[in-house]
Amino acid sequence: MKKLWLTACVSFVMAAAPAQAWLEVEGSWWFMKPSGKLALGVNGLEGTSADLQSDLGYGSRIGVPDVKVILGKYVEFGAEYFAFNVSAQNTISRDVRFNDVVYPLNADVATSLDATFVRGFARLNVGPEWLNGGVYGGGQYMAFNAKAASSLVGSTESDVKAGMPYVGGFLEAAPFDWLALRGSACGFKWTFQQVDVKFLDVELSALLTLDWFYAGGGYRYISINGVETDYPITADLKLAGPVVYVGVRW
Repeated sequence: MKKLWLTACVSFVMAAAPAQAWLEVEGSWWFMKPSGKLALGVNGLEGTSADLQSDLGYGSRIGVPDVKVILGKYVEFGAEYFAFNVSAQNTISRDVRFNDVVYPLNADVATSLDATFVRGFARLNVGPEWLNGGVYGGGQYMAFNAKAASSLVGSTESDVKAGMPYVGGFLEAAPFDWLALRGSACGFKWTFQQVDVKFLDVELSALLTLDWFYAGGGYRYISINGVETDYPITADLKLAGPVVYVGVRW
């Protein structure tokens, strides 16, 4: 009876576990467009809240490379890295204060925003091959650098670096051997010392699979709402756009 019960338990676990590889490496290219608002202050003096599109002239998509590595089976460990540099130039229609510099009406102002994201996570992946998913959690490091310059009044810049935990969930369905549909969402609200950040990252994609290789496309949306009270700096950023993926599994 004990042997029969053990056999049944093993069979159930094998049926519930997806057909996974021990190693997955994925690269993607994100056609991202930034939007939202940004205010750069200094020495407790608040800066002007400037709209990235209407005030600063952002509106074009840029290519953002992303690399993700996942190691393990059922209980998996992974890392992800992506970074971008976006810039624009615009004639502003009102006075705008960045840090200790005031850019006057009709000034031609060039701005740039650099960002780096590094993540490490662990996730539980269960379910049959045709429908598997689970939960995951980890830590994220974010670094931002914002610059503004004008020949009329000079240049200024600000840096913000923050680390935060995050949690999320994912789901992958395979209605056919050659097709995979997947979605994921993660985020967190984190307050630490002078930094208060709310973060959300959502991805949806469809992949064509061929044995150990896959490729496809989807859409990614990231929302970052943060306040750094020491400067102060306030950001309400939306990063969104289509993504193309290519990956291998062993």
